[in-house]
Order: sequence, then C-alpha cells, then structure tokens
Amino acid sequence: MSDNSSHSEARHAREELFWKIAVKNGLLTTAQLDEARAVQLRIEELGVIAKPLSEIILEKEMISQANHDRIFAKIANLATASRIEGYRLFDKLGQGSMGTVFRARQLSLDREVAIKILAPFLQRNERFVTRFLKEAKILARLNHPNIVRCIDVGQSDGQYYLAMEFCDGPTVGEIIKRGGRMAEERATRVILQVARALEHAFESEVIHRDIKPDNIMIIPGGTAKLCDLGLVKDLGTSGDTTDTGSALGTPNYISPEQARGDDHLDHRSDVYSLGATYYHMVTGVTPFENANPAVTMVAHINDIPPTPRDRCPDLTPETSRIITKMMRKHPDDRYQSATAIIRDLEKHHSKLTGGKGDPVLRPRTRRRRR
Repeated sequence: MSDNSSHSEARHAREELFWKIAVKNGLLTTAQLDEARAVQLRIEELGVIAKPLSEIILEKEMISQANHDRIFAKIANLATASRIEGYRLFDKLGQGSMGTVFRARQLSLDREVAIKILAPFLQRNERFVTRFLKEAKILARLNHPNIVRCIDVGQSDGQYYLAMEFCDGPTVGEIIKRGGRMAEERATRVILQVARALEHAFESEVIHRDIKPDNIMIIPGGTAKLCDLGLVKDLGTSGDTTDTGSALGTPNYISPEQARGDDHLDHRSDVYSLGATYYHMVTGVTPFENANPAVTMVAHINDIPPTPRDRCPDLTPETSRIITKMMRKHPDDRYQSATAIIRDLEKHHSKLTGGKGDPVLRPRTRRRRR
C-alpha cells in the first residue's frame, strides 16, 4: 500500500481540525458529527469519493455559514508566515489546504518568485514533510516553458517552503468567468501548449492529476503555464505521491478512473481532464452541469456528455472530434499519448489560422526517442 500524499494529508488534517474546533466550541454536537459521517459513507457507496465532512455539515445546516467561515479562517491564520531566509516576502497570493502562497523576492538572484509555506499544523507531521520534500524533487525534474518551475525547497525558521517561478497573469478559469466561452482558435492554442507541457511531464514519468482551467495561467505574450502540480504522481516509483484509493482532482474535470479512486492511474487520466478542460473553454460550460460534486463524479463514470457541437453548433467538427476522443470513458479508447494529441492539435490549429500559425507555439522541447 502506498503512502498518503501531502495534498491528501493536508485535506484530512484541515477537516479534522474543522470538526474538532466546531465540537469544542459547542457549534456542533457529536450526534451531528456521526450523522454527517453516515451521509459521507452513503455517498461513498455510490462508487465515488465522498465530499468533505465540512461541506456535508454546512449543507445539512448543522452549522451556519458564518461559523463555518470563522472556523476555516481560524485554521487559515495558523498558516501565517514570518520569515524565510534568503527571501523577502510581500503580499499573499493565495491560500489552500497545504498553506499559504506569497509573492516574494529571491535575494541572491534578485528575482521575483512565488513561495508556498506549509501550514504549521502540517509541519509537525513528519510523514507529511517527507512526502512534501519528495514531491518537490519530482517537480524539480520538470523544465519546460509551459510548466511553472520549481526553484527551491527547504526549511527556514522552523518553516518548510517551496519556491516557484512567479507568473503574472489570469488563469483560464478567470478568463471564462469574465468573458464566457473562449474563441476556438485561442482555446486550441492554449490546449496545444498544455499538451506540450504534459508530453514533457509524461516523459519524466509524472502525471498531474488535476488538469483544469484554474490550473492554467496565461502570462503576457500569450504563453500558457501549467501550475499547481500539488497532486502529481511519480510513475517511476513503486509508491504513489498521492494516496491509493483517493479521487482527489476536481469533479468537473475528473477522469472516470480517478473518480472511482482506482489504484493505478496513468497519463491517460490527464488526457481525459485536458479534454474536459478544452470542452469548458470552447463551450462555456462543463461537460456535466451539476452543483453536487458526488453526482458530477458519478456522471463522469457512467454518462456520455453532449458533444461540444451539440452545445455550440458553430464549432468545427475537428474540435468536437478531438475533445470527444480525449474524453472516452475507457483509457484504451482515448489518445494514448500527449504526442498524438499534439499532432492533431497542430494540424487543427494551422487550419483554424489559415496556415499562419502563432509564434507562441513554435518553440518545442526535444522529445526522447521512443
């Protein structure tokens, strides 16, 4: 059995802290906690990974939205950073289950970076820290213009941190929220770049496991950057960097095998999620529109979504065909490599632009011989 991943342990640690704080402060009874766990178990029996207890507790109105937010704010405050030797920290860029991300300057090279600092309650977990450091080594193997680079990892003043390339620009998710569906040519250009990033990752025996619009940034000049490889799995080791039997990922874009919590995922799971992302970009909607994450994951396992052209008849047949092939239910029926996706996308993008192409798409990393 493989070790739990840093991301999974962070999620479980936050959830455990949530209900402990709620019960300790009289905001939640033990009977309500047991009821929420029973609901979670029933969801798991549907064949998917259940939603977090905190979400169930909120949905069942066992706790108010205000108290829910206060508890998570208290947990978030535990992740406040103090000082990292060799870096000057500026504003906070974001916060997640693992800790806080800051914009910073690396003093030795006088360059702007992003630093993820682990939450204190996770830094005391020796196994978590071991997985975190191993994950950083995996990320350091990846050097590609369409992947956010890992620059440094270490410990300073009792805090573990990960320094990454700083990218200034919106995510594809933000672009869709602001303007709706993306132009077919622009979306294809972005997906082609991400496919090239995945080709490099797959050659390094790494899969991402959480491809989605919010994890693709567009920096000035139009270059796409794949980021947040916090769920990566190293295919070259016997132990997963993420935990066995856990879905993780994001319900709207998750592959059927990942939604089931299959033990042995490979790069074709990322192919599916990239297809679901492409689908959202060109149609303006996700493949399965449902507010319930568990229902959405069941749909990815069992149902066939409308084709992109069913949603948007103005799309070219080729865009719809490529997406449909990427999102086949069985991995054997999808594209078997990122290289095959790139081949079709390059031809398709050339037709969409009338053969003009795009300067952003010209650089290619050298592939290994197969």
